[in-house]
Amino acid sequence: MPAAALLVYLLLTLLEPALASADMARWVPVAGQSLVSFDASFPPADFSGFGRDLTGEFEIDASDLGQGVTGRLSVLVNTMTTGVAGRDKDMYKALSAERNPTMFFVVQTVEAPSFPLGVAEHTDTLLTIQGRLSIAGVERVKRFSGRVRLKQGRLWVRGESRFKMSDFGIKPPQYLLFRVKDEVGVGFDLLLERRP
Repeated sequence: MPAAALLVYLLLTLLEPALASADMARWVPVAGQSLVSFDASFPPADFSGFGRDLTGEFEIDASDLGQGVTGRLSVLVNTMTTGVAGRDKDMYKALSAERNPTMFFVVQTVEAPSFPLGVAEHTDTLLTIQGRLSIAGVERVKRFSGRVRLKQGRLWVRGESRFKMSDFGIKPPQYLLFRVKDEVGVGFDLLLERRP
């Protein structure tokens, strides 16, 4: 056997177990047990809001995050709530909910301190998640600090970031003499189940 062919054969033989162990699977949010949230600073009283009407799908090998992660998460704007109807109405208007009814995040890269790295049952794996975030019809690349762990056969993924509303062309709302601060905190808390 020529030396080049032997080398290719040896490489394939050594790589075969690693390739066979790749277990990319489809994961989706569990209805009612996943949410996106935000926190806003407002001089008289800070407030927060959340949305639970989520859709999404992710391709993940939970035993080896080094295989890469792809996916998308969406939320209907007019299902998000702050608990105050008038404030919610102003929020939908500021977010152009009629023209852009959905906010979404598309995963571009996921980094962990060391790859290959699997997800464990009782220990969080820290992540940096980067992707395209679309709000009010404007897309920007944003990074989230995150963590993931296994929870009774499901993936529990959490993350957070801070950015300015004006990054997305949104003018911070004003109430009486007070304006909501431009910078907001955004987070997600997802329980994902594996689908065939």
